[in-house]
Amino acid sequence: MRENFKKRFRESRNGVCGSKSHFLQLDLSPLCQNLVKISLIFLIFTGCTRFFVRTPNFESIQVPNLVPFHEVEGIRQTQWQKLAKPRDPKSISAIILHNSGKRKFTDFFRLSVENQFLFHIYIDSNGTIYGDPNFLTREWTAAPGIDTEAIHIVYEGTQETLYNQKKQTEVLQKTIDALAEDLYIPKTNYDIISKKGIFTHNQAKRRFGGFVDFSSCGSELTLNQILSNIGGKFYEEDDWKDRFVTGWVLKKENKDLLKDSFHPTNGRGITKAEKVIFNHLEKTEKGFTPEEYRVKYTFRGKIKPSCVVLHYTAISEYFKSLRTLEARNLTASIMIDSNGKAYQLVDVIEDRAAAATGTNDNCIQIEIVAKDTEELLKQPEQIQKVKDLVLELTTKYKIPLSNEKLEDLSGVFSHTQAKKKWGGSIFLNAKDFDPGEDYMELILNSIGGKYFPEPEWKNRRTMDWAILYRNFQP
Repeated sequence: MRENFKKRFRESRNGVCGSKSHFLQLDLSPLCQNLVKISLIFLIFTGCTRFFVRTPNFESIQVPNLVPFHEVEGIRQTQWQKLAKPRDPKSISAIILHNSGKRKFTDFFRLSVENQFLFHIYIDSNGTIYGDPNFLTREWTAAPGIDTEAIHIVYEGTQETLYNQKKQTEVLQKTIDALAEDLYIPKTNYDIISKKGIFTHNQAKRRFGGFVDFSSCGSELTLNQILSNIGGKFYEEDDWKDRFVTGWVLKKENKDLLKDSFHPTNGRGITKAEKVIFNHLEKTEKGFTPEEYRVKYTFRGKIKPSCVVLHYTAISEYFKSLRTLEARNLTASIMIDSNGKAYQLVDVIEDRAAAATGTNDNCIQIEIVAKDTEELLKQPEQIQKVKDLVLELTTKYKIPLSNEKLEDLSGVFSHTQAKKKWGGSIFLNAKDFDPGEDYMELILNSIGGKYFPEPEWKNRRTMDWAILYRNFQP
């Protein structure tokens, strides 16, 4: 039989269909042989992947000694089950680690439910495990953007208190290890973009947003210790996959990468600007923006303005602010100096700026030179110029003098609002910032507009904001 097989193999080398197949004869060169190998590998990993995919035995997965939420005295009357969403356990690919800070279980649970959040498992300081027995088939909102894929685990206390709680640490570690093994979850925090791995809530906040504040919920030091003890791999933030690439709600910038990637196509010394058409912008005798006041920028297309966004530069000097925009590969439409003089930075006001994620395709971006809101409010000539310019722009483009409807991209908004809705900034802390709501109220109300405080912004309490409007979050 072996000799017969060898004979047939030799015949096949003389022709694809054997030595007697004249019209398909082919001498397989080394190149052709390699192509055949590559084709076979491709077929295996595309058409036959079902033979290599591991499927967890979901019916056998449970957390030993788990005390169900509904059996805990003090929270039985809490309407927590209505917050659940059904999910396919096959979607689970991540564990998100949270901590409770100073709050004990019942208080932490109650506050979570009151704020429309919940978690799957809670491990108290004694090592007692509380949880939802149906944690595989129920999705809870705790880290919007990764909830469908995640099992949320809270440990009581902080990383400092956990260090001295050996029983709690042991139970937490064993629980995470067992779930990762049973569900084939990678024991690493490297790639949260894929939603596969073990991550802190802090890392999820940076990628997906949907947070109330940026306290270190979860604790990287704790996760580092756990991953090390269960044979996993911990990565520092700079080493997370694609951490310096766009797509993160909280951006992180690498100066060297920015410098290498900035190849301006327009602006100062590169292209000729059109004549300035707005009365409240500075211009030369020939009607152009003074060349030295313009910005070098990458052309990103045109917009049809339907809104205006106001920012402060966080720097007190005009030309330093200008250079900072360039160093970060950003562009504003207009910059207003502390002396009240305003300059068009781009060649044409309808050139798309890059200054506020979510609004750049629709809004004129105005940078106002000042280090903070307090300084802005002390510059009367600049305040007057902001009023005049906003009125001129909104009149020309028929933009409402209101900050109510950010998601409609129709009105005059602060960069604060844009950050809270879409993120995309290197600075997010859920507190008032850029240029300050006191400043926005002053500008809008003094030019006949209508200022809406944050609780009255359209759909402010929904879950699709980078920074949520809540009092508490797990």
